[in-house]
Amino acid sequence: MQCLRIISVIALFFSFPLWSLQKVVLLPIINIENDANFAYLEASISDSLGTRLREKLAFDELPEEKWALVAGEHFVLRKDLYTQTAAMNLGIFSKQDIVIAGGYKPIIAKGKAQGKSKIHVNVFLLEVKSKKVITNLDFDLPADSELFTAIGQVADKMEVEARKIIPSKEDAARMGASSATPFFNDFSVGIGAGGSYYVNGYAKYFTPQLPLLNVSLEARLPRIMASLKGFADFIFMSHVLKDGNDTVLQSLGTTTTTTNYILSLGLGYEFLLGTKFILEPFIAAGYVLQSTKVTGSGIDASLFNNFPCARVGVSAIYRINTMLDASFALELPVYMESGFLTLAPLVRAGVIYKL
Repeated sequence: MQCLRIISVIALFFSFPLWSLQKVVLLPIINIENDANFAYLEASISDSLGTRLREKLAFDELPEEKWALVAGEHFVLRKDLYTQTAAMNLGIFSKQDIVIAGGYKPIIAKGKAQGKSKIHVNVFLLEVKSKKVITNLDFDLPADSELFTAIGQVADKMEVEARKIIPSKEDAARMGASSATPFFNDFSVGIGAGGSYYVNGYAKYFTPQLPLLNVSLEARLPRIMASLKGFADFIFMSHVLKDGNDTVLQSLGTTTTTTNYILSLGLGYEFLLGTKFILEPFIAAGYVLQSTKVTGSGIDASLFNNFPCARVGVSAIYRINTMLDASFALELPVYMESGFLTLAPLVRAGVIYKL
């Protein structure tokens, strides 16, 4: 039995990745002279190169919205990313292992050579930790109908060179690293405060108190969709009984304070509005755990209740830096309590810290 335990432990050890994938940022191949006649090539060359490397090699790629934010914070201009200095600086600031970048410009033939114009393309691969240029490739592509075929040659050659320091997907799997997209990544914690107002249902009897507080744990769901987020959150809010004679407690002149603990799970979808602004509609469902303290007129009691709730809303998010976001949300929680449907529109603001 002891031998079997040892074998099981060893098998479990080797079932985990022995090393992590290298972090790579693939930058666009820049139109160096900003020539409008050849602007379309920026997307064509960048897409061809990126698609080939993603298909064949195993690495952890930094999304564009993240490296663009880092570039903005450190004044690394997009138009300069074809230079090794700017590309290396971005790799350092974004804490990557490898940067792949480059640029292109037309070489217009004149005189007797007219009609033989070329597109000069330079692509390079940088190792950030050692600050070394691993590969620097130059191509002169024909500026004619054969151009798009020739673009594939750039991707072919860079793939061969990149394999020297980035493993293929097959090699990575054999060595214990996985290139599979994780189910959860980009974890963050949010905190906020705000206020609410009751409509319909129990709005006749209760008035919400300020402030309401919320804490949330969020994560992306890249295996389902790149912009999809899941979250679990907790909202703390309270309300008091209004003056009147509509209920027994009101007629007795008691003081009643109710605390709601709202636990829910939800999904949000991010719409990027530039590098710093995000609009995120969301839906959620959960449960309300309710505690009510009644005092006065000879009564001192605690009552407990629980009921389901649903929430729908939208958050506006501003990216302060790579670690911190500011958020402002409008949402509509809906409570179903003892057959009464109560709406509780609320607003809240807070910050989101990326773990």
